[in-house]
Amino acid sequence: MGKKRDIILEVLENLDPGELKKFKLKLAVVPLCDGYRNIPRGSLGALDPVDLTDKLMAFYREDYGAEITAAVLRDMGMQEEAFRLQEVQ
Repeated sequence: MGKKRDIILEVLENLDPGELKKFKLKLAVVPLCDGYRNIPRGSLGALDPVDLTDKLMAFYREDYGAEITAAVLRDMGMQEEAFRLQEVQ
């Protein structure tokens, strides 16, 4: 696995159930660059952190997936977790 993917998984695993639910809600509506589409909210509901990481990689690949994850975390006020993702190369 890639380094960014590992950090995404670690961050998502550390979210409590309420935070994970909020992350999924915000992920479904986060603004994206041209050529990308949001993951449908209905397909996010039952995903655990491992499956959610896989879904992020399938939709956005590793680099953009990390960027999107960091953006959602910042929007949730989780600056430290977002910073961790931005620092990984």
